[in-house]
Amino acid sequence: MSLRFKSTRDSPSTPNRKANRSLATQPSTTPAGPPPTWLTNQSTTPGDPPPRKLFGSSFNPANNTFGPRGNTPARRGFTVPESSPLQDGDEDEGEDAEGEDAEEMDGVQDQSRLIPPPTEQSAFLSSFMSSPRGLKRSRNGQVREQRPESDYPAIARGITSHARLAVLSESDDLLLSEEEVLSEMMARRDNLSSAQEGATRLAKLWAKHSDSTTREGKIGPAVDDPITKANYLAALLLQLHHPHTVGQAKPPGAQSWDALSRKPASSACSVPRALLDWLDLYHNPFPDDFRTVLDHQPNPSHHERFWDTIYVCLTRGRFQQAIQLLREAGWENAATAEEDGRPDGYSDRQLDNIEEVAERFARVLQASPAVQYDDWDVKGNDWQVYRQSVFTAVKDLEQFAGDENDEAGALTKSGRNLFSVSAASKIAESRIPWSVYTNIKLSYDILLGRAEEIMDASQDWLEASIYITAWWDGDSSEAGSLGLSRASLRRSLTASQKAREVDVTPTAAYRKHLADAFTYVTDTEDPLFLPDPMDDIHVGLGCIMAGDVESVLGLLRTWSLPVTVGVLDVASNGDWLSKRGRHSQALLDQGFSSEDLMVLSHGPDRQLHQMPSQVDRDEVLIEYADHLARKDVLRSSNGVEREGWELAVSVLGRMPNEEAAQHKVGEILQKLEVKEDARVDKILRACLDLGLAEEARAISERYADSLTNSTQSYGSALIYYARANATDKLKNTLALLTSLCLLHSAAVPSKADLDPQLASLLSNDRSALITLGQTDGEAVSTLQAHLSGYALLRTFYDVRDQIATGTTLKRPLERMRKAAEALICVLESASSCIHGGLFDPEIESVVPVDGVLALLGEALPLLGQPKRLFKKDQVFTLLRIAEDFSTVSGRIRENAESLLKASVSTYRGDSPESSWSMLKKSKSDLGSASGPGGLGGSSWDLLAESVMRPREESDANGKSASGVQRGWDWRQGLDGIESGADVGAKEVLMLVRVALAKEVARGWTGEIRWAID
Repeated sequence: MSLRFKSTRDSPSTPNRKANRSLATQPSTTPAGPPPTWLTNQSTTPGDPPPRKLFGSSFNPANNTFGPRGNTPARRGFTVPESSPLQDGDEDEGEDAEGEDAEEMDGVQDQSRLIPPPTEQSAFLSSFMSSPRGLKRSRNGQVREQRPESDYPAIARGITSHARLAVLSESDDLLLSEEEVLSEMMARRDNLSSAQEGATRLAKLWAKHSDSTTREGKIGPAVDDPITKANYLAALLLQLHHPHTVGQAKPPGAQSWDALSRKPASSACSVPRALLDWLDLYHNPFPDDFRTVLDHQPNPSHHERFWDTIYVCLTRGRFQQAIQLLREAGWENAATAEEDGRPDGYSDRQLDNIEEVAERFARVLQASPAVQYDDWDVKGNDWQVYRQSVFTAVKDLEQFAGDENDEAGALTKSGRNLFSVSAASKIAESRIPWSVYTNIKLSYDILLGRAEEIMDASQDWLEASIYITAWWDGDSSEAGSLGLSRASLRRSLTASQKAREVDVTPTAAYRKHLADAFTYVTDTEDPLFLPDPMDDIHVGLGCIMAGDVESVLGLLRTWSLPVTVGVLDVASNGDWLSKRGRHSQALLDQGFSSEDLMVLSHGPDRQLHQMPSQVDRDEVLIEYADHLARKDVLRSSNGVEREGWELAVSVLGRMPNEEAAQHKVGEILQKLEVKEDARVDKILRACLDLGLAEEARAISERYADSLTNSTQSYGSALIYYARANATDKLKNTLALLTSLCLLHSAAVPSKADLDPQLASLLSNDRSALITLGQTDGEAVSTLQAHLSGYALLRTFYDVRDQIATGTTLKRPLERMRKAAEALICVLESASSCIHGGLFDPEIESVVPVDGVLALLGEALPLLGQPKRLFKKDQVFTLLRIAEDFSTVSGRIRENAESLLKASVSTYRGDSPESSWSMLKKSKSDLGSASGPGGLGGSSWDLLAESVMRPREESDANGKSASGVQRGWDWRQGLDGIESGADVGAKEVLMLVRVALAKEVARGWTGEIRWAID
């Protein structure tokens, strides 16, 4: 934007001035006022600048609260070496200047010959960007091979080595919400945007649970809360790797139309906006200055911090606030008037000139891409063109002030205390009061990203480092040294079309630039621009700017485990966590040096010279999981409840080392108390979700064992044995239940005592099996196959007892035939492994072979009935089973006889000890039971316990004293045997053979008709 006009009519007039005079129409050689005394009198002020207070007063060389630029060791600028290499495009500068620009370029070159090169002309970028590749320059212009390593990572390691690790004190809301974010992020880790979205959501979550208030006039949060301190560093770290807006960056007193808050927050944004957002949210040492200055009476410019507030608005990107201050300044009472030798205020002419240049400056701000389009891609083409317009505005300002050669400005920047008469004369002849001119000139320099001017406008080293990075133009040339003509504009646009690192990998380029900016800013003796090594927040910020992520994580680990885990997971997902692995560390432990590893290509040079990795992700996740597992239940404010072990297992599921994760999950789950089905189901779901099938089976088996040992919830035990794929224990439990039924000659447990799961398994709809099938189809198949024998035996007893209970709807004959059919099926299953009298262990029977003898006894009441109950083939099946059993191995006969005798003893009411003695004989063989259908040792123990129940004394009607109502009881027929006789296998087999012989004889003689159903 130019301040030159084609005619006087085109020049805008200043409102409320009598003559509406324009500066362009009234050139004057008369000084606007007497020169300030600081130009003519020798200064007796000490060379060192006075200490800062707040932001200091308005800027001018005589009263500069930021310190004179370049005249003290604490403010020495870059010096361009005499052998500075040529920049691209310098050789054809003369050719580009020809044609339509020749006249303009000649004028500029003539002016430049009159001015010696300043010693620090925004030399920050030129010194470390224009040097040969790989060479950097310090602030005094000395070439060094590379940026020196920061001391702050080493300080951070010293702090963390003596600090205690954080305890888990965060709220349940934070813990539950963070785990939800991280789980969703890791589930979508193949998506390139998952890390970006995760970082954004975590930043918002942590900000919600921490205090963003800044210590007044200092760096760091106002409160010493661990989560607040951890969030303070983590938020900046995430912004540098995944720049985003958090939607809470609106500073106190900011206008609703501020460029930084005009649009709704989105996930991703440019790095400059991200950094300025972070500053607005977490670093506001004087948050009320804007409102204080704006509301100051009689007008804003009368406030001593007016220009300081302008600088803050510019450096923080609050252009609308700066425009408002400029347009509502009220220059009649400006505080700078006294500094310019006008204690009674500026003259009308000076006020006209001030208002004109201030309005021009406001228009330049209004035209910025940030205000026009909310565009904060400061390195982009739109900003490149905008900076060219700013350069033009600067030259117009100089011409308007009558300082085209800027000799006085050059002398001021050089830091010399002696001013020539020519310089003093030019300052005195300036059309604009010198204080206003220098402050507006400095404001323009801030827009151009000039490092030294930005430092002068910064309150501390943190602001200076971030401002210099945020306002970087992305070019490898000096930001403030671009040409002043159309020819230089063409060269800049041409250069911008070349591939730059900041265009290819912007976040990496900005991080490098921040590290260089931090080195430049802290290369001073000024304590305001040096981090405090005794303050852990300062040290953490220094590590972030130095690019040492692991040192930052070490500090976070001493404050907040959830924040540490969140940063680690985002870093892992975003692939910016240090790749130095355990293999390299193992080699170091074995005696290899860093140089040895460099030769073996085990890491970059810079990483090899660092200390070994102090943060192991697996270790942190395990530590966090241990803390979570100790919590009982976590409840959020919106009603979500999760047990601590659930979160712990979810955290461990993100560990890179799957073997270690499974081992740790097993440890945690093994410590859990499993007392109810609902909790076990939740544990198993978590295991299956994480692919921990072995752990799921182990937990299922452990829970089923506890059920069989301490309860009578046989249904749940069967289901969890099936889920554990513990086939042997499943068979033993079913064998136990079958033997209990045979022991008491009744369905055990009774219907009234059935647990819900077993009742469901035995019902017609079998809802428990359907539910199980939704999670484990294999378990359903296994359970169905082995449950059929026990279910069929219960059917036999249920049909038998229907008359006694009065629930039958069938005729007695039909009921008895159905019972006979069920009994034959059970007997065939039990004897399937002893065909021909030879035991075949390969045949799996669903009914234990130990029950064959008792089952044959159950058949006795059904033989010899007036009406046929068994079919012909069923009768001969009974004959075959009896003969096979009589010739099988003695061990099987002994076990079957023990069960038979225990059943008879129970019926007769013998003491429990007597029943136990009958089972004791075969107890020594229970470890290797009589085949796949035999009972195991634990099952015999349970069977013995079941004998020790209230005795059952049946009356003549088959009703026992314990309340069991039977249709009949086969053991009642044994009462006819000689009293005191020891009824065993021999007697029962004899009775069965006799009854079958009679049944066959009746069939052959036609007494009963087998062919008729």
